[in-house]
Amino acid sequence: MSKLYAKKIIDFFDLEVVSGEEQINNVIEAYGINRAGLELTGYFEGGTKSHRIVVMSTKEYSYIMNFDEEERKKRYEKLFSRKIPMIIITNKFEDKVVIETAKKLDCLLVRTKNDSTSDFTQNVLEFMDDYFAPLTEVHASCINIFGKGVLLIGESGIGKSEITLDLVKANHLFVGDDRIVITKKSNELYGKSHEILKNLVEVRGIGIVDVSQTNGYQVILEKTKIDLVIELTQFKKNGIDDSERLGNTFAGYEILGVDIPYIKIPVSSGRNIPNIIEAAVAKLKIKQSGLYEDETQVLSERAMKFNND
Repeated sequence: MSKLYAKKIIDFFDLEVVSGEEQINNVIEAYGINRAGLELTGYFEGGTKSHRIVVMSTKEYSYIMNFDEEERKKRYEKLFSRKIPMIIITNKFEDKVVIETAKKLDCLLVRTKNDSTSDFTQNVLEFMDDYFAPLTEVHASCINIFGKGVLLIGESGIGKSEITLDLVKANHLFVGDDRIVITKKSNELYGKSHEILKNLVEVRGIGIVDVSQTNGYQVILEKTKIDLVIELTQFKKNGIDDSERLGNTFAGYEILGVDIPYIKIPVSSGRNIPNIIEAAVAKLKIKQSGLYEDETQVLSERAMKFNND
């Protein structure tokens, strides 16, 4: 997990540095944003350091302005003594004393021009997700099919990369191949390519292929929610056919504690695996839509009707 420096947030959200420019490389060590309400009353949790970003806006301003300038200065000094990595004020927080105090103590104080504090804090939290969310790396291919993120897994040499290229030719979106980084956010999984292999596919006999150059950037998707895991297996491996023929439910595949719909697809000569994968995704979408009819039940009803005619 890469470190999150205050400067990355400042640059991404175009924040104005009001004080403490020398501190812009402070490390944000904890996920989350605190509002300074309790702290301005004089209440602090244990310890001498706060690891989270602090935001002050209308509510904090309305409270602190109940005190005279000298008292406000004391409360700001006590707040800044907590060695907070970065304090953000909005345009609605108009107390000049906070700026004077921050400059005096060389504390990193920045200002946002965003009108909505709730929208701004939510956007910052989403930005922080990429640094603090649980993640893992899997050997797989990742592609978005019919709007659903599909993770193709299977033993090396089974043909994941070649099948992925076939799916891209069928106008599906390429996310990554070989090394897929999966992040857990709000109990959902998102996959993207490892930065080293971004847009690249290794095809046996050809070598490395840059999908963005061979197929255009319009087929590239930066990341996708993982909706389905498909394991490609050898058909009748060791002489045993363990494939599901009449199954009508998806099994579960756990990644980072999240259960994802999962199926196995046997690979053999003559099978059009990309078409089968498309059919599997279509079936998943139908099941999730609530319009699904159990095929085995439909088949049973048809057989009974046929025998009774």
